[in-house]
Amino acid sequence: MPNTKLATLRYQALDRCFSDRVKYYYIDDLLKAVNRTLENNDQPNVSKRTVQYDIRAMESNHDWNVVFATPCYNGGRRFYRYADPNYSIWKNDLNAQQLEQLKSLMLLLQQFHGLPQFERIQEIVGQLEDKYGFTLPSPQSVIAFDTNEEASGLEYLSPLFEAIISKQPLHITYEPYGKPSFESIVHPYFIKQYNNRWFLLGFTTDGIHNNIVNMPLDRIKSLKPAPVEFVENTFCDFGEYFEDFVGVTKTNEEIKNIVLRIAQKRLPYVLSKPLHPSQRNHRASEGIIELKVIPNKELYQLLLAYGPDLEVLEPADVRLKMAEFAEKMTEKYREE
Repeated sequence: MPNTKLATLRYQALDRCFSDRVKYYYIDDLLKAVNRTLENNDQPNVSKRTVQYDIRAMESNHDWNVVFATPCYNGGRRFYRYADPNYSIWKNDLNAQQLEQLKSLMLLLQQFHGLPQFERIQEIVGQLEDKYGFTLPSPQSVIAFDTNEEASGLEYLSPLFEAIISKQPLHITYEPYGKPSFESIVHPYFIKQYNNRWFLLGFTTDGIHNNIVNMPLDRIKSLKPAPVEFVENTFCDFGEYFEDFVGVTKTNEEIKNIVLRIAQKRLPYVLSKPLHPSQRNHRASEGIIELKVIPNKELYQLLLAYGPDLEVLEPADVRLKMAEFAEKMTEKYREE
């Protein structure tokens, strides 16, 4: 094996070229590929003679047993390719297309700052860059997600993730808005993001709650392991838990069939981006759609966001609630 980082980078670049079954790599192409890898790693370029020496060194390395394809000439020019299409000195089973897909995945993962295992992801990215001789561009230059890296509580994501995986109960200090803080032992089950906010769902028997609790991370003031036996989740399947309502707040109300009339100018947006997975568009030509959900505060916030372009037709209690919101908003704007 090579005994320097620079030699490793050069051999990695050459190995990728020799493994390519589509493109012919002549000596000038190999030189370009090697120097591109070196430049991506902030290293100086090398000469054609160095690349030729590296090729001979790879052939003479008894541990690698490099064998090039024959005949290896195209139009009188020699190209370099492994005889075995599955061979690699690194035992690398990724072809060029798979490597590009891997780079895209790594670029995507780099977006999730502050999420569990993010530091480990960064380490893996560095290892892959060293192994395969590429450098990822800045993720902000090609893709962006609707996230708030300044939101409170993000520092708890990683420890909560680890606690869920290891089934570790937690002693949590929690402070609701406008109410005194309290302490609770929580058995963590699930983490969910909604509207740029993160929530912990778990079970507690602290006397204040005796059911599934929903804690926004930005209201958690501290947490630490609790020396109690973990209570397994036998209460719900979180893959199905959120199916019947919008957001993260599950009320005690029954599922209702909510009929909405959407203004024609907004209708294409609602049809292409449903308000909820339960949305049915049986009378879409009339601007009528239906949802089957449990009414909660997140549902009303969603409906109110459409302003005068949305009208609740049924049921009567949801329509009345929307009318009350509209009346209060009107009163606010009439105040002098």
